[in-house]
Amino acid sequence: MDSPLQVAVVSRSPAAAKRKRTGSRTTPPVARDFVAIADRFARDAIADVEQARNCHWIRLAASRYLKDRKRAAEKGGPFKFSLIHANDACDFIEKLPHVEGRWETDTIVLHPAIVFFVVQLFGFRNHDGTRRFTTALLSVARKNSKSLTAAVILLYCLCCEDEPGAQVISAATTGSQARIVFKAAKTMVEKTRDLREAFGLEPFANAIACWPAGANFRPINAKASTQDGLNPSHTCLDEIHAHKSADLLNVLKSAAGARLNALWLYTTTEGYEGTGPWPEIRKFAHQVLSGILNEADTDHFFALVFALDEQVGEPGKPGYREADGDFDESKWRKANPLMDVNPLLVREIRKLATEAKQMPSTHAEFKIKRLNRQSAGANTWLNIERWKRCNGPVDLKFLEGKDCWGGLDGAATTDIMAFRLVWRVDGIVYTWGWRWVPADAVAQRTERATVPYAGWVQAGLIKQLPGHIIDYAMVEEEIVELVNRFGPKVIGYDSWGIRDLVNRLNARLPERQMPDGKMKPLLEEFRQGPKSFHPAMQETERLYLAGNLRHGGDAVLNWCASNVIPRRDENMNMAPDRKKSADKIDDAVALFEAIGVMMNEAPKTTIYNEQGIYSA
Repeated sequence: MDSPLQVAVVSRSPAAAKRKRTGSRTTPPVARDFVAIADRFARDAIADVEQARNCHWIRLAASRYLKDRKRAAEKGGPFKFSLIHANDACDFIEKLPHVEGRWETDTIVLHPAIVFFVVQLFGFRNHDGTRRFTTALLSVARKNSKSLTAAVILLYCLCCEDEPGAQVISAATTGSQARIVFKAAKTMVEKTRDLREAFGLEPFANAIACWPAGANFRPINAKASTQDGLNPSHTCLDEIHAHKSADLLNVLKSAAGARLNALWLYTTTEGYEGTGPWPEIRKFAHQVLSGILNEADTDHFFALVFALDEQVGEPGKPGYREADGDFDESKWRKANPLMDVNPLLVREIRKLATEAKQMPSTHAEFKIKRLNRQSAGANTWLNIERWKRCNGPVDLKFLEGKDCWGGLDGAATTDIMAFRLVWRVDGIVYTWGWRWVPADAVAQRTERATVPYAGWVQAGLIKQLPGHIIDYAMVEEEIVELVNRFGPKVIGYDSWGIRDLVNRLNARLPERQMPDGKMKPLLEEFRQGPKSFHPAMQETERLYLAGNLRHGGDAVLNWCASNVIPRRDENMNMAPDRKKSADKIDDAVALFEAIGVMMNEAPKTTIYNEQGIYSA
């Protein structure tokens, strides 16, 4: 029987090891063409249009891979692809022994799904020769060799990445969890004399030393991570979903310093929703794969997510797709790619599925751990593909002097604040936004490398303000300038936390005259509930699905819109749910508020009330 990783031992010669340590890259003899295996995996996934064997996220990853191979081949492209590095990493791994169980081969034989992961991680290179990907995520159901995959990758990094004084770390909240990856790597070193001799490795109880490079590989838990002397070069956080906070990740990130070829490897199965870093990492991975963020901002991040497919959209609406059934055995492979080669895994999942049917208390655990599904399958509001089609240009000079409406939202003083305008011209709604973020938030997001705030600041998409909270005085001055330039008829706002700012703005800005001749402040509170938001969100949805919205491909708005998860009342009227949404939604909320006040300003005979969505 093949191994779960489809892990088989040809010794690596000391001469080959020396070539690696000196950086010489002569094509080594390899038993298999691993790049061809990865290419075939990608083509097969894309051809699986019905998503019978490959989930939505794997098909997107396959499309990204083939697209990136073309980008790498372009003259002057952002990175290159090295057949030698891709094949060499896989070849190294297939010379490592099994660590437990009985197998038909002595050493690891990589499954195509794992080949697809390793080829991309080490094949794509920056022009200086370092890896393109500094962060990588492998999310897959239990018993699909996540930890073993992490162990062999970290061993390759220790031996072959030529990082002076490398500190390779297996990190977790507890020592026992951190030792799972480390123990697998240590056992491989202990069982393979040729490996020890070729790379000068020596295993100890709590470390693997690589003497020629002055490097080491060790497990770290949350308590030990506070010690001095940490300077991680390659770090795996196994089962990242189990981290109850981002403290350990933040400590390790802060300690990493200026490593030229750093690697942050996250391996995990889904878990119950918590306050740790996993929801943010998962959401960012989905956004990267969906193409909702600019390529230049996400070229460092690599993700493979094996899971059953969730429902997309709503029945009867464009883009709707039904969710996979938990007990449909034909779908299990989507979350369990090693089912192809491991009959024991198939039998185990069948047994657990039978128990989950008979004992509802075990269903949630089966769904999360064996199908890699979220514990709370909240549906996002956005149809990403249709939204992306609305990225037509927005010409502010053309829009000056035309009627417009505004939205102002900032639920937290320590992160993003958004002001957005909308114009309706010949049936098309154009929108443009201005955002402010305190410098501390930019630094924190940059350190975690999951949201490209620093890139957005550099591109002029958001404005960085000094300090750790929003400076409302600076925001006030800019909004006054924008109002004087564009003259919005009314601005809707969320009063939470910004009442003083609103009062100052209304004191400085001209009032608006109502149809009855009365005067009202320019800024009008937009009540935060389904009664106000439902018509605005419904109209926004109608606009982008029909292709009648123009957002200019705004990366910040794209990100916020993709984070929106709606909550519904007993009548199914919706409003944004800030608690359930994976990350910031302020810019999207500002858009809803702007469209909402635009609708309320519309004459009673317009399309809004004719379609039953006018909010009086």
